[in-house]
Amino acid sequence: MSVSPSYEKYEYTAAGAQLRSQSIVECRLNDWSENKLLAVCPRVVLNGAEVVSGEIRYGGKLYFSVTAAAPDGTIIAAERGAEFSHKAECDSAAPSQTAEVSLRVEKTETRREGRAVILSAIVTAEISLSVPSEITYLSGGEGIVCNFGPVRVRQIYTCSGSVELEEEFDTDYVGDVLLHSEQVCLTRVIAAGGCLDVSGEINLCVLAKREGENDVVSYERLIPFRAEIPCDEAVTGMPCEARVCITSVNLSCSCDEDKNRCRIFAQLVAEVRGRLYRSEEVVMPSDAFCIGRGCSVRRETIAAEEPVCAFTASERVGGTAAIGGDIDYSCVLQASALSGAEIAAAVSDGEITAEGVLNAVVFYKDGEGAPCSVPVSLPFSFPIRCDRAHAGMRAEITALACGVSARQKKEGELEAEGALKMYVTLFSSEKSEFVSEIEAGEEIRPSDCSISVHMPSAGDTLWDTAKKLGKTPEEVQKANPELKFPLTGGERIVVYRKKEIAF
Repeated sequence: MSVSPSYEKYEYTAAGAQLRSQSIVECRLNDWSENKLLAVCPRVVLNGAEVVSGEIRYGGKLYFSVTAAAPDGTIIAAERGAEFSHKAECDSAAPSQTAEVSLRVEKTETRREGRAVILSAIVTAEISLSVPSEITYLSGGEGIVCNFGPVRVRQIYTCSGSVELEEEFDTDYVGDVLLHSEQVCLTRVIAAGGCLDVSGEINLCVLAKREGENDVVSYERLIPFRAEIPCDEAVTGMPCEARVCITSVNLSCSCDEDKNRCRIFAQLVAEVRGRLYRSEEVVMPSDAFCIGRGCSVRRETIAAEEPVCAFTASERVGGTAAIGGDIDYSCVLQASALSGAEIAAAVSDGEITAEGVLNAVVFYKDGEGAPCSVPVSLPFSFPIRCDRAHAGMRAEITALACGVSARQKKEGELEAEGALKMYVTLFSSEKSEFVSEIEAGEEIRPSDCSISVHMPSAGDTLWDTAKKLGKTPEEVQKANPELKFPLTGGERIVVYRKKEIAF
């Protein structure tokens, strides 16, 4: 029998390479070498990304907010910005692809250079590529028998947008805003008809100097937000995920002497990037063979991951913190600011283990009344119950730390505590195999016997049996209607062959 395979193609957008790239960004503060730095708060904003052949080019702007004590002890502040561009090499990158880039600051350092202070930070880019893909698979053909079945293929859609927020809150009298920091934690991400609906909270922390004093104080404000990001492909109930970053912050203060209060007015812009997943079942062969011939089969694997559930969680952590300096009972603690949390997740059956570090900067006055600061780090580990969690899954946790405080219960040590508000996303992965190509081999010489007996193996399916006999599953089932699959191994299948009689 002649063999002529036929093929079909399926086009979709798949997840491509996952890259991690780092760059060093520096900024100069002139005439600051005599000041004692108390805190440096970096914030990075992405300007754009482009995929070209062999690399991903991206750029952004890094803002440094700096607080210091002048030689006379006066607390001062400054803000500087530096633009940067960088590229990440990737052999598979092509102009037809798109890149999602998330930036974060890994480490900040300072050094003195003459009368200037050089601020430097390591900016890490997490890059995910979306790739137009094409699957070519065997669809049948003359002389070919295929074992067809559904294969799940995940199509990825991306969307982005921004939301503007305004918030006012009352405080004590504020003489000057020294610096501010923002943390974002999602509370809900769902797909609706034609859009991605994203909700969350922004923790705005403001470090300020009291009116007429040289003392610092910090204020926190949890700002809820909601954004509907247009996405034509969005359908209610689709698996989805989102990331949010703050791209712009403007703060202003006004005083009401009659009420003896100060009001802080905040304007923020948050950028939302979303990803939606649509699964389609494409009928492809998991196995194939040629009738009357040997053959070689080429198989390919489709691997895909998608979020299966997301939920919020909270935990209060506390204990003895690691400190980056010396402190004693003569010190007067004033404020905690620049708090944040780094969390990694490990998934087991029914549980997600969250491990990480809560970070903050504690401001205080030493025994001589001079302004000082010390970074604190509080490690933590706790379980998060999740009935849908199973070993082999992956979890992502985004979190904000709020209400962080520190006290000195023992000289030379700081006890820190704070609340973590978390958004947990659980991902499952799946691999599917299909036949992408078949090549016919030598013709198999038929047996001369008119009757032969096939002894199957235990667990053989109808397809296994048909492949061993070189017949279609329909032929095997029709000739042996009494067989029940999978087989036990004790059956005997009699094969009859017609003999041609020559005259």
